[in-house]
Amino acid sequence: MADEARGYGPPASGRVAFGRFEIDPRQVFYQSETCLAIVNLKPLVPGHVLVVPKRVVTFLRDLGDAEHAELWRAAHAVSTLVKTHHGKSAANIAVQDGPDAGQSVPHVHVHVLPR
Repeated sequence: MADEARGYGPPASGRVAFGRFEIDPRQVFYQSETCLAIVNLKPLVPGHVLVVPKRVVTFLRDLGDAEHAELWRAAHAVSTLVKTHHGKSAANIAVQDGPDAGQSVPHVHVHVLPR
């Protein structure tokens, strides 16, 4: 997975949290002030990645207005990057907002799947 991330951009440095999990910084390929993007360890399609806020929160409602806006700006930027890298013209972008919606890791994350 680190090889895939290297194709998108430079890795992160330091500790990277995704819920209760610590992520290898080499899986990170995009960062903004409040968000980052990581390769998905269980991709549904090639290029399936996750955009997450750096602050660990379970629900979208737990994000501040600026964090919420930046999450979607980051999802847009990452979608463009991943579609270009994989030669795709479209993407599915989805959020499972909480455990009852199928969220498997209690940390808000946006799925980006190039199609």
